[in-house]
Order: sequence, then structure tokens, then C-alpha cells
Amino acid sequence: MVVTMIAGIILCIISAISYQAFDQKWMLSCAITFGVIAYHMAIRFLAPVILVAIFHRKYDYRSWWFQERKWESGFYQLIKVKNWKAKTFTYDPREFSMKIHSLEEIINNMCHAELVHELIVFLSFTALLFAIPFGALVVFLITAVLAALFDLTFVILQRYNRPRVVNLLARRNKR
Repeated sequence: MVVTMIAGIILCIISAISYQAFDQKWMLSCAITFGVIAYHMAIRFLAPVILVAIFHRKYDYRSWWFQERKWESGFYQLIKVKNWKAKTFTYDPREFSMKIHSLEEIINNMCHAELVHELIVFLSFTALLFAIPFGALVVFLITAVLAALFDLTFVILQRYNRPRVVNLLARRNKR
């Protein structure tokens, strides 16, 4: 992700300079494309920093925000989360390792991961503001929607898995 972000920034700058020098429209398109790629990578680094600054990685999984809604289990069955959840990747699997962390810490990490991806979904749509100076609203909308859908899969995974871990914690605490 870091390499993609840095490459996007460098290629955006090179394309923008080339556009200024040669006045070729395709170079502006390249500059915008690379800039949007860099932006979408940058928000993936910015979101956790913002949340750590606000919440200090301390969350209450019992708060209303993290509670499973009545409609969620049916939705998860409809989209067959159980079938595809193991095929997704985790940025840092150690955050969810029962060998390293207690169940309470894992639940807290799940809350953090959920909020990070929800913030990224929101920030993905702020890319639409780039359409003001550059136009091409449809292009910015498509990239925003695709980026948001990508991160929504990780929100779904956290919301799907967390109640199971909370139930495991409750069973352990009863013993």
C-alpha cells in the first residue's frame, strides 16, 4: 500500500508537470488517475491515525454502535459471508490472534478495525470533491463507490465475527 501510494504521488506529479509542459489531455487524465489512487491509499493510512487520536484504541463493544442489528444476520446469510470470509485478507493478522491477545483485546481490535473501515468508506466519498476542479464526476463517483464497497466487506466481516467472539467470551466468563 505504501509503494502504491508513493508511486501514485510520483506519477501524479510527473503527469501533471508533463501536462503543463505539453498540454496533452491524456496526461491530465493520467495525473488525475494517479492522484486518485494515491488519495485512496493515503486515506487507508490516515483513518487509523484519526481514530487512535480520538479513541486511543479503547472501545466499548457493548455500545449501541457495535451492537448487531436485527436485520444483520439475515443479510449475512443472504450475501453468504460464511462462504467467503476465509478468502479475504487481514492487514495484520496478529491483531486477531488468540495466541497473542485476550478475547477482550481481540474484540477491541475488531471494533477498531470496523471503525477504521467505516471511516475509509466515508473518506472514499470525499474524493467526489475532486470533481469540482477537474470535472468528470462520474469517474470520481465510480472510484468512490468501488473503494467504499471494498472497505464495506471488511466492516461486514468485523460485524459478522464480533458477536461470535463476544459469545465465546461470555461462555468463558461463565466458567
